[in-house]
Amino acid sequence: MTEQSTPNAESSPAVRIDNLYKLVLADGLKLESGGKDILYKVVSLRDTNVADERKAEALSERAMMVGGGWKLLVSDSNFKHVLNMLHIESFHCDDTVIPRGLIDLDMYDRLSSRDLELIEQRIFLLTLASEVRYGNITQAEFDSAVAGASKPINSPPQHSGQAPTVGAVADLPESGPSLLADFAGSSAEGQT
Repeated sequence: MTEQSTPNAESSPAVRIDNLYKLVLADGLKLESGGKDILYKVVSLRDTNVADERKAEALSERAMMVGGGWKLLVSDSNFKHVLNMLHIESFHCDDTVIPRGLIDLDMYDRLSSRDLELIEQRIFLLTLASEVRYGNITQAEFDSAVAGASKPINSPPQHSGQAPTVGAVADLPESGPSLLADFAGSSAEGQT
């Protein structure tokens, strides 16, 4: 990935992120090696793919008894946690590197809540940057999302119909047909 193909990210007018794929952790990952403690403060991130999502699904599955039978279930929070871990390419401390192949959930879970939140925020930016690369959003939409604009990107359609007056139609003698007429798109007045 070249710097020209990565959108510019600014979290505030005063702070600029030069490399979306490198993140300095607040607390770091503390591990012991050769009898001394090493504090890994830099994490390299990467884009994930479908294989990573499948791996995250497999790693987050739990066997549960449901209706008298065993089922494999995946919670959204466990899936997201594992997928965030799979975004990590490596941890760095000076010349010492922990590559992706050695990173597992036990190691990832040693990070502080603060560092996990920083990683999740950067993954959000990486996801938005990939949307710009693929042409799904514009650079202006990216900048607006990074700046914290209140309007979500590609917001879903808004519901309309009788939802705002749900309680009011209960008093009408034919509220069911009125709702059906509203759903069908014709006027609730007149024959049904």
